[in-house]
Amino acid sequence: MMSTKYSSLLSPLKAGKFTLKNRMVSSNSLPHFLQGPETYPANPVYTHYINRAKSGAAIVTCMGVNNMLRGKHIPTEVDAAHFPDFELYQPLAQNYLIQLTEGIHFYDSLAAMALFVGRKSDYCYVEDGVPTGIPAHLDVTEYDGETLDKIVQSYVQQSSMLKWLGFDMVSLHFAYRNQVPARFMSPLTNRRTDEYNGSTANRCRFAKRVLHAVREAVGRDMLIELLISAEEPEGGYTLDDTVEFLRMVEEDIDIVQLRAPQADPNHPTGFCLEETPYLKYAEYVKKSGVKVLVSGIGGFQYMSTCDQAVAEGKLDLVSMARSWISNPNYGELVYEGREEDMVPCIRCNKCHGRGKGDVFASVCSVNPILGLEHHIRNMVKEPSAPKKIAVVGGGPGGMKAALDLCGRGHHVTLFEKEDALGGAIRHADFVGFKWPLKRYKDFLIAQVSKRDIEVRLSTRATPDLVREGGFDIVLAAVGAEPVRPPIPGASGPNVRFAAEVLCDHTLAGKKVAVIGGGEVGTETGMHLAEQGHSVTVLEMRDTLAADATLIHYRSMFQDYWESLPEFHFILNATCTAIEPGAVRYCGADGEERCVEADTVVLSVGMKARRDEALAYYGSCGRFYMVGDCRQPATLQQTNRSAFAVASQI
Repeated sequence: MMSTKYSSLLSPLKAGKFTLKNRMVSSNSLPHFLQGPETYPANPVYTHYINRAKSGAAIVTCMGVNNMLRGKHIPTEVDAAHFPDFELYQPLAQNYLIQLTEGIHFYDSLAAMALFVGRKSDYCYVEDGVPTGIPAHLDVTEYDGETLDKIVQSYVQQSSMLKWLGFDMVSLHFAYRNQVPARFMSPLTNRRTDEYNGSTANRCRFAKRVLHAVREAVGRDMLIELLISAEEPEGGYTLDDTVEFLRMVEEDIDIVQLRAPQADPNHPTGFCLEETPYLKYAEYVKKSGVKVLVSGIGGFQYMSTCDQAVAEGKLDLVSMARSWISNPNYGELVYEGREEDMVPCIRCNKCHGRGKGDVFASVCSVNPILGLEHHIRNMVKEPSAPKKIAVVGGGPGGMKAALDLCGRGHHVTLFEKEDALGGAIRHADFVGFKWPLKRYKDFLIAQVSKRDIEVRLSTRATPDLVREGGFDIVLAAVGAEPVRPPIPGASGPNVRFAAEVLCDHTLAGKKVAVIGGGEVGTETGMHLAEQGHSVTVLEMRDTLAADATLIHYRSMFQDYWESLPEFHFILNATCTAIEPGAVRYCGADGEERCVEADTVVLSVGMKARRDEALAYYGSCGRFYMVGDCRQPATLQQTNRSAFAVASQI
C-alpha cells in the first residue's frame, strides 16, 4: 500500500546529474562492531547498508575510508570496527566494494562513501603506486607547503578511486575541528601567521583548495557532500562565517550537511529536550540563498517532522542514522504513511557501544536484530500452527513478545497485575529527560491495542489460572525486583526504592540520599533534584554512572547532572548504616562520615524473579522465560530475549 501522506519528504530532487528518488538520506554512519578485520566490507556491513537502500534511502552513505587502520596493529580496547579502512588500492578488496555499490544501486539508491581523517589518522597518499601516510595529527602551524599539496592530492586520489569503484558521491567530513581542513578553518585551532589565517576567506583557503581539487578530479558526474559544523563554540567561527565559506565553494560542492559544534551533541539524547535541535542551522543557510542543497541532521525520525521541514523549505534533504537502525523498514513505513508503526528510537546511543568494559557487539535497544541482520533468516523458524499462548507480565518484554507472537499468527492473552501496561518503564511518564523512552512505551501499548491480543489488566496470573485457561504455551515475563542491601536500617520507614520515587517524587523528603550511583541511581538523583529535592548520590566506585554508554552519550549525561544545582555525589563511598535523618558511609580514606537525609533511596541492583517465573512450568504444554526474570537485563537485552523466544514458536 502506497501513501501520499508525506509527499514533500518523498518528492524527487535533482542533484547534479542525478535525480534522487526522495529526500531521505542514510547519513554516514555504521553501528559499532559490525566490521571485522577484513579489508573490505564484511558481510554484516554489506547487509546493513543494502537494507538501508532496500528500505528506501535515496542516498546510502557508507563508512570505510578513514585513513587510520591500514597496515597498523590496533589495540584490543580501541573501537576500530566503527572506523573501517577498506583497501581502495587492493584489487581483491575492490571487488567487494564494487559489490557494495552494485547492491545499493539495485534499489535505485545512490552509493556514497564518507572520507574521514581524524586527528590521530594519516592521509593516504599514493606515490609511485605505493600508498604512504601523511601526518594528519600535527598542529596546523607544522604543515609546510609540500605536505599540504600531498594532503590535497590524497583527497583527490581517494575520491577518484571511489568514483571508479562505482560510488556516486563522496562525503567529506570537515566537522568538529578533526580534519586538517577543518582545523585550518577554525580560529580555535588555526594559529598560523601566513595567508592561511586571519579573515574567514584566509582560514578557509585550504579547505577550498581541497574541495576545488576534488571537483576538478571527479567532474560533475560525482556528487560532493561537505559535512561541516554549522558554527563552533565561543571563539570559533560563526554561522555567518559558514555562509560566507559556502558561497566560496558553492561551485565545488553539491550538498552541505550542517552539524553541531561538537560531535557528541550531534547525536541528541533525551537530555536534549528538542526533537531536532539543529534544524535551525539548515533553515538559516537555506534563507541565505547559498546555491547548494542543504541537509539537516540530528534527531530526525518522526515522518511528520521531516515532511514539514521539507515542505516549509527549511532544508532540502533529511539525513538520518538512528532512524534506519531502530527501524530497518523505515523507508517502507514512510511510503505507506505509517508513522504510528515506526519504532521510536530511545536515543540511548547503544548503537555506538555500551558501558566501559562491555564486549564489542552491535546492539539497538529497540531493534533486536541489529548485528544479526546478515543471518537472521536462518535463525528464525517458520511459524508453527497457531497456538494459544499466555504471556504473563505487561512490561516491555511481555508486550514485545506478545506483539511478535501475534504477528506470527498465534492467539495471545497478555496478563498484567497492574491497571496499566508498561512495567519497568512506566516511570518514563514522570521523568522529563526520559521523553524518548515514554514515546517507546506508548508505542508498545498502542501496538498491543491495535492487534488481536487479549489484554487482562489488574489480573494477577497464577499457574492455576494458566492451567485452567487451556493454553498451549506460557511465557513468563515477570521481570525483576530491586535489591535491598544488608545495610543496617535498610528496611526503615525512611527508605524507598528508585522506581517508587521516579514515579512519585513526593514520596521523598527535602533532603535525599541515593545509595548506588549507577546509571539508574544517577538518573533518580537527577530527577529528584529537578523536582526541588536536595540530592546526594553515594557511589562505591570511582566513577558516577560507570555503566552508562561511553560514546556520544556519557558527556551529555554528565553535562546534564552538572547543570542541576541540587544534585551532588560522593564517590568511593561505602554505606555502613541508615539512620533516621542520615546515612553513614566510609570514604576512600577509611574515615566514617555522615550525609543528612530525610529519605534514603536504594538503587543497588535488581534481582530476577526466577522462582515466580519457574512456577509456571508445567501449567501447560511449553514454558519459556522472557527478559529479566531470567537475569537482570537492560531494555535491549529484554527486547532481544522476547524476539528470540517468539521467533522459535
